[in-house]
Order: sequence, then C-alpha cells, then structure tokens
Amino acid sequence: MVLNRAGTDIATRAKDVEDGVADIVTVGVMALTNPDLVERVRTGAPLNTPDPATFYGGGEAGYTDYPTHTA
Repeated sequence: MVLNRAGTDIATRAKDVEDGVADIVTVGVMALTNPDLVERVRTGAPLNTPDPATFYGGGEAGYTDYPTHTA
C-alpha cells in the first residue's frame, strides 16, 4: 500500500509504515525542495520551505536552485 499524506512530516509518515498502515509513503514535495532529503532526515536538519509558484512551471527555478544543508 502506497500512502500519500501531503503536508505531514517525516516522523508521521515513518510511523504509518511502522504501524503497518502503509508499505511505502510518498515524499514528493520534500524530495523536490530538498536535494539532500535523505541526509537531512538522517541528521535532523531542517527542510527547505517549498515555493509552489515554481512547481511545474516549465523553467529551471525551483528544480535546480534549492540549497543543500550546510552544518
């Protein structure tokens, strides 16, 4: 079962998998706005704030310019 719970945090999504509510959870916007999402989750770093105005707009803004986290 794939669960899409847009707007929920990583901890909630992970709990859905742990509790057997889902086998897989989506992370679409999080992955789009955080090129280093796995590292951020692993280290507890804050996530970038999404800018929906740049989603699917045909240009590169929003797809290539979200920063990676620096310690």
